[in-house]
Amino acid sequence: MKKLLLLFLFLSVSFQFSDFHKQTRKSSHTILSEMLAESIHIGFGSEKLWSATSADNWGFVRQSATWARGNSGIIDSLILALKNAGYFNNPGETRTDVLTNVNLSGFGSATLTIKINTPTANIASTAYTGNKTFNHFFEIKKTGASTPSLQLFFDDPSTTLGNDGALVYYRLVDFGNPQFANVGDVITESYTGNESVYGTKFQTYTWRNGPENASWISKHGRVVLTEVDSGRQLCFRSVVRLSFTKLKEINPSGAAGLDQLKTACGGSDNIYYVLAYMQKFDSPFQTTAKATFTTLATKAETICNLPAASFAGAKLSYGIFNINGYVTDQLTADQVPADYPSPTVGGTDFMSVDEAFNRTYVALGASIAGQAALGTVKQYEETSKAYFDAFDGSAQNLSFK
Repeated sequence: MKKLLLLFLFLSVSFQFSDFHKQTRKSSHTILSEMLAESIHIGFGSEKLWSATSADNWGFVRQSATWARGNSGIIDSLILALKNAGYFNNPGETRTDVLTNVNLSGFGSATLTIKINTPTANIASTAYTGNKTFNHFFEIKKTGASTPSLQLFFDDPSTTLGNDGALVYYRLVDFGNPQFANVGDVITESYTGNESVYGTKFQTYTWRNGPENASWISKHGRVVLTEVDSGRQLCFRSVVRLSFTKLKEINPSGAAGLDQLKTACGGSDNIYYVLAYMQKFDSPFQTTAKATFTTLATKAETICNLPAASFAGAKLSYGIFNINGYVTDQLTADQVPADYPSPTVGGTDFMSVDEAFNRTYVALGASIAGQAALGTVKQYEETSKAYFDAFDGSAQNLSFK
């Protein structure tokens, strides 16, 4: 069991947008064309996720905060682009622009559609119940294509908080990075809104249709981020669904170990990686994390609830990290240094690592013991087995509008 498997999980997906404060004298069409042609980039990486007791157990932690921060800027950067292009100079102006045959580097010829103060109604999402109406809309579509490559919906160019928030969809395969050439129809949805309990910003990233190949090993997954502790900490929660069958295709040399783990975990083909951590925003970015794997609808403290005394590496938590990455793992709560986020003690506006972990991989509307003040699990943070399995053969509102 010491070398059961090597898993590879995507770690960083980031859009980067140029600064165009110096371009205000150009036409809005020119600004947008140049911004998109020069500045849409998507980065992708992979890391070992579990391979006995080592830093490889925690591949997703080591770069996921960087990935999360990069993704959190997508909506803000797109809105800033529209503002700098002059689309909100007259706040009450109704405007619809369609820019055709715009050549974007790495993307090709595109049609850009921009609707300002022209409400788009009945927009459903995986991240909220019911439908919302958004005041503004931005779309990128390959010339001649029937399916968009990116869609953005938002209410207020000044803030994504205190209103309907902001919603974006994008297809990674369309953006010209060779590392995404084989990711197929994977679609990512990102929603940003206001967390009513903490009064702070949250972001949810959800994907479906992952090809389960070496480029993108997961089928479905979700990341939930909340800025907490008055902006001093990031609360990160995630669940990713993987398949033993697909993992063996990706890593044939590890097939025997994967089969051993599959048997030890009860024989189900799908396995779910559950992760929660708290990270301080100030350097050295001290982080305390808790993680497990499960094939069931419930999670345990060890991988597939295997006894740590009998199976080396079955107990991952707690792991600690700093600016240099992995420090150590398999700590008890009282072994976590006092200057790291506490495994067990939260605050008035943030969860402890245990509380975050307990709130992960549970169903919509669930009540979590000891979390009465947080209320039941909301739609944007649902990460249950049933939730991910429902994506099989169904869009579940995660689709272009």
